[in-house]
Amino acid sequence: MRNFPTQYNLQADDVLYFCHIPKTAGMTFRTIVEDQFHCSDVCPATLNAQLAKMSPEEIQSYRLFRGHLGFINLPELLPGKQVINVTVLREPVARVISHYEYIRRMPGDPHYEAVKDMTLEEFAQKLTAGKVGKNIQTYHVAKTAQFSLESLSPQETLDLAKASLDDFAFVGLVERFQDSLFLLSYIFGWKPIFNSRKENAAGKQKVVQEIPASTLEVIQANTRLDDVLYRHAKEIFEVRFAAMQRDLIDRFGAEVVPELVDQPDPQLSSEQLATLLEKHYDQRYRELHPKPPKVALYDFCQPLRGTGWQRREYFNQDPLAYRWIGPTPSATLDIPFDTSTDAYLEFQMVGLTVTLPELIKTLKLEVNQQPLPYDLLFSNEGRQILRAYVPQSVLQSQRPFTNIQFEVSRTISLNSINPLNPDTRLVGLAFNVVQLLPAAKVTELSIVAPQFRFAPWQETVAFMRQQAPPEEPVVAPTVFRIQLPNPITDYKTFLKKGGFPWLILHKGMVETVDTVLFKLIGQGFAPVYANEVFVIFSTHRHLPKLPYTSPHVKPLYVDYLKRQLAKVTKPIWRRVVSSGQKNQGQTKAQPKLNAK
Repeated sequence: MRNFPTQYNLQADDVLYFCHIPKTAGMTFRTIVEDQFHCSDVCPATLNAQLAKMSPEEIQSYRLFRGHLGFINLPELLPGKQVINVTVLREPVARVISHYEYIRRMPGDPHYEAVKDMTLEEFAQKLTAGKVGKNIQTYHVAKTAQFSLESLSPQETLDLAKASLDDFAFVGLVERFQDSLFLLSYIFGWKPIFNSRKENAAGKQKVVQEIPASTLEVIQANTRLDDVLYRHAKEIFEVRFAAMQRDLIDRFGAEVVPELVDQPDPQLSSEQLATLLEKHYDQRYRELHPKPPKVALYDFCQPLRGTGWQRREYFNQDPLAYRWIGPTPSATLDIPFDTSTDAYLEFQMVGLTVTLPELIKTLKLEVNQQPLPYDLLFSNEGRQILRAYVPQSVLQSQRPFTNIQFEVSRTISLNSINPLNPDTRLVGLAFNVVQLLPAAKVTELSIVAPQFRFAPWQETVAFMRQQAPPEEPVVAPTVFRIQLPNPITDYKTFLKKGGFPWLILHKGMVETVDTVLFKLIGQGFAPVYANEVFVIFSTHRHLPKLPYTSPHVKPLYVDYLKRQLAKVTKPIWRRVVSSGQKNQGQTKAQPKLNAK
């Protein structure tokens, strides 16, 4: 890090490479780095064999590489690109112990058969990396500077690794992992990163004090190069971390920590440092993006600007990524948005069939620390689209972002809901899309607006705008909230409550049609408009009624009667068939009489 700028904005031709060394918190760090890139920029290959199967064109399309790629000459595969290296190192003895225990509890590991019956002392001398033996941290770091190390002696390899480390953009330390994430955020201008995930982490591990002295001596003897490299990295880290704190205090300390401004060696708490880094992040973003967008459509394929989310995931072949709230019950997003007008906030939740229904009801929403109510726009097949009206006064902020917070009453593991689900992480609800848009543009730009591009939907809206006074409540699919000024109520409320003058019935919603039609009969509703998709019913007597035999109304009732008749006749038919099969079986079982 000595030779790399203290602050750096990734450029178009830059490629970030996370050199993942086994058992250095790499899986957790990997997902954290992935958060900072669009999903299409992340190379899916994390192993040498996977990368070797890719075409040069595909490899050159990615901006982030991460994983165990030490046996692939990555710079050679990326002509015209600048490879920016980052890594995390660990105290060598602790790393060897952790690696040993990891392999022995993982039958799927390629080294499991070789290691399962080894002692720790034996492991400390075997499965080595070329001439440098067990010093695999030295080995991996050196290979980022020179792919082939065969001609180098162990000392030359160490010298190369130290020189390479000086050119790295970032080197973190497992023993100071949260501080490492703060330094990473500072260098690249990312939102302050908090260590809330523990990917691939072991349970209780042996501590050094539990290891026999003779075994420790063997481990130390076989990791001397790594020890030198680790101490070199630690020295650089401490210098850079102190310089970061000093810079943040000089720029923002008067506002955040005035009592520390004049101290020569200030000691910041994690909370104070996070607050300073938040201001640093705001400033870096504002410098790169001086003009906020008029419409902000955010999906979780985009880089994450927020906290309290689990890693990015996908449902089957759905290209749209989602994230769970977790492991804590609240999560935030920073959305850049023009604050000159009132707005609507829309968001889509997914995966609702695998979580607890009562958890969905506990969701709370805040925009810029202001609680806001929200209502339902759409619900179907385990997903919901909801929206909240956001006054301009709530949007006003000194930051370049509108801060959105989602909170549930608790988080729970999906495994505890369904033992067949192996996911033991603590999660709340899952989201995949969030949008801020001007209130005046909601009919055009809403997430659900595409449905109203079809003629039957447009014609239904036109009829209602012409005939229904804006103050009169309407029972309808909740997506009509973006098109009609009327208070919109869903079918469930109508079935419980009744007493509405208008009802828009979607003929394709079979279960709803059957229950609603039955109730309409007794409440004085009559059809007043119909097309291929909808029938509008009203209790107003001044409107011309459509005959029940009209082309778009008659099929609704004919299909309804067919379904009701089927409900009655199917059980009878089953009993008849069952009885016939039973009688036939008894007939076959009767003994034949001997002919005389």
